Amino acid sequence: MDKPQSRARLVVARSPAPGEEIALSREETAHVRARRLSAGDAVTLVDGTGIEARGRLLSVSRAGAHVAVEEIVHAAETETAPQIDLLVAGLRPERLSWIAQKATELAAARLVLVETSRTQSFRASVAGVARLERVVREAAKQCECRRWPQISGPMPLEAALACARGSQRLFLDAMGDSFPQRLVGAVAILVGPEGGWTDAERTAAGEAGWRSAALPAGRLRAETAALAALVLARAALERAAKP
Repeated sequence: MDKPQSRARLVVARSPAPGEEIALSREETAHVRARRLSAGDAVTLVDGTGIEARGRLLSVSRAGAHVAVEEIVHAAETETAPQIDLLVAGLRPERLSWIAQKATELAAARLVLVETSRTQSFRASVAGVARLERVVREAAKQCECRRWPQISGPMPLEAALACARGSQRLFLDAMGDSFPQRLVGAVAILVGPEGGWTDAERTAAGEAGWRSAALPAGRLRAETAALAALVLARAALERAAKP
């Protein structure tokens, strides 16, 4: 059997069943052609849920490409990453894309675009969400991730504070307490805009049950803070899980 790393990884909307034949999207067909793959080549299909469908190309043409699915591989229990949701205020597109790439590499479960008082409206848009969805899919291919963050938003800060998942909800603020050394359960992390939080937003977060937390390095750019918080949260979860 081919080694998994020898297979091109292609994104599909849903994981197919063994024996099923599936048509690839125009985007993935273009990827197949760019890699000069042909009928008979082994490929892996991923949908972001942790399931891999392995099969072979049946046909490749300008009109499209089709894959015959041979087997389904589920992620092992040990491969299941802790649930960390990352909520980020709208930033410049290139900075949000960078955050999305790193959130994929660090196995964030969800990336939510948030509107705040100091967020410029064009930086928290539906178009921005669509772009980030493309970014995380491409990052997952490159890193051979079975999962990638679900992208949602943009949503007002008030709604984000109320609907965030996780028993541990951290509101990043340079004026907050030290970042927790241990975390248990699902985690939500909220990263503010370039201009920082207003006093009213700090109050709203506290009233909604969010814990104000500062990063060890102090005040950072938003994209750096997002990456640092993800790493620290993963470490805190692993630290708490050890006997």
